[in-house]
Amino acid sequence: PSQNISHREAMRAKQPAGGSAGTPVFFLQQHDEMGNACGTIAAVHAVANAAAAGNFALQGGPLSGFLDKATPLSITDRGLALQHATEMQELSDATAASGETEGAGTDDAQGQHFISFVPVAGQLYELDGRTLDEQGVAFPVCHGPTSSATFLKDAAKVIKEEFMARDPTSINFNITALVKAD
Repeated sequence: PSQNISHREAMRAKQPAGGSAGTPVFFLQQHDEMGNACGTIAAVHAVANAAAAGNFALQGGPLSGFLDKATPLSITDRGLALQHATEMQELSDATAASGETEGAGTDDAQGQHFISFVPVAGQLYELDGRTLDEQGVAFPVCHGPTSSATFLKDAAKVIKEEFMARDPTSINFNITALVKAD
């Protein structure tokens, strides 16, 4: 328990100056009522920030419609909007039930969790909709400078030093990259 408290305090210390509202990151809070939607949220975080960076354009569909509605909202309200985005929920539920990702998005997830790392405005952000501040509001964790040339190396360093180091015997994780095909 004390390790979790100190880890939470360390994450809060990495909150961007001026709070989350001052960051150019698209980020939303995962509310308890959403259930096990962390995979969908991680995908939304990755795609929304990649699209905002100009890496590709979203052309219609449920995600594009959700982002249009949610972008002007607060982090908390974005999470509530996702909770009410029925088209997004149906897609998420259908994917989880398809058996493609065993346990993910279902009641048998057994403590598994998805997050995203994104490069935004020259900074490396960890996006976990369950990392909360003292007021119970989620915030993106800034891990410092990065670039397109160093992003994967920078993210791998954070994963190794801040995730794998907490439980070096665990092999219960995967890393997936959203990359532009050349």
